[in-house]
Amino acid sequence: MNIFKEIYIDDGRLTISDEGRGFLLKNAFLWFLVLTFALKICNVAEVGPDAAEVGLSRVNIWFRNLFHYSKEVGYSPFWYNLTRIFGYLSMAACALWAGLFVRDMILSGGFDGAGTDKNLAASFFLYVLAAIALVIFHYLVVNYSPVLLPGKTKPSPSYPAFYVLLSVVAWGSTSFHIADIFDEKTKLRRILIAICMVLMLAGIISCTLCGLNWLTDIGGAILLGILLLLIYSFFFYL
Repeated sequence: MNIFKEIYIDDGRLTISDEGRGFLLKNAFLWFLVLTFALKICNVAEVGPDAAEVGLSRVNIWFRNLFHYSKEVGYSPFWYNLTRIFGYLSMAACALWAGLFVRDMILSGGFDGAGTDKNLAASFFLYVLAAIALVIFHYLVVNYSPVLLPGKTKPSPSYPAFYVLLSVVAWGSTSFHIADIFDEKTKLRRILIAICMVLMLAGIISCTLCGLNWLTDIGGAILLGILLLLIYSFFFYL
């Protein structure tokens, strides 16, 4: 399939056909699986704190060494604080759409979803799926964080990177809602979606630079976030 033929401009917005979305979904799922299994079997070495095993250790150490984090701290407090700020903003965006869905359910007088906005319902279950995925990987432990945070005695699971996944899911779903709400206001819609994309990239970049995750943790979170958004896109507007 020529994916570029499946992406086109429709009424001033970027659109992708169902076939194109299906193709991207399959590839995102495939590459996420490949990366996840590679981290368990390829170039695994005890390079993390407390001799924690890390997969694809050469590329992860190479990327981490580019930033010369201090040995005393092990990460960048500046970028870590920015990551938390962007994380709070992402949580607020998720809370907004999830809260509106819960409000609809309460006002409709039932929990069967019959009286709720289907787009809000899709967003709510997107966040539930993301939370389930994070819980599963927390217990599977594909990779450990490269540093110990204050108060921790053991390294924490770090794959996929929580703040990156949160940014992708939060601002991706918010863009969908903005496109729906401001359907007739093309200029405002484009500005607001551009802001969402900037916030998404800012969250990803700050998490990448702060040093609490390996490069593969970032990549895994991006792939998983894209996968979840592609699944979500099939249910939005139903």
